[in-house]
Amino acid sequence: MNKMTVHMTKDALYDFLLFHTYSKFSGFLINILGLAIAFMGIIMYTTGRSSILETILYFVAATIFLGSMPLQLKMRANKQVVVNNEYSSLAEYTFSEEGITLEQNAKSQKFTWEQIKRAVVTPKTIGIYYEEERAMILPKEDFGDQFVPIFTMIATQLGQSKVRMR
Repeated sequence: MNKMTVHMTKDALYDFLLFHTYSKFSGFLINILGLAIAFMGIIMYTTGRSSILETILYFVAATIFLGSMPLQLKMRANKQVVVNNEYSSLAEYTFSEEGITLEQNAKSQKFTWEQIKRAVVTPKTIGIYYEEERAMILPKEDFGDQFVPIFTMIATQLGQSKVRMR
């Protein structure tokens, strides 16, 4: 049995939100459409169909399109860490052969390994999805010396096909 205490930070939540958003098809489409706007500006300029000012406007539009989502996610993470009890209060996670127990705000919730859909590893977090759109977010900095045993348990219990590393 391994335990860890999680104190969510804005940076860790932002890191996870970026992964969660851009790992979906809609996140992929945002990038494709933003790049399409930029390429359209280049093509229009090189074929003589637009002026330098119009080309600059294409690049401004592409920059706004590509930059708006990360900016929105940053603001959402900053707000959620302050106002959402799930992120603003300490959470104690216990990992065992049976599953994961979450204790937070005098409440306890148990997730069996069979309930866990998948786990994802981002640069600053490990997300353990227990529903399609809901996950336990564990900042790597909170693992301390328990990272290897806890991650080994997660990988062993879920299997290689359910653990995605970025």
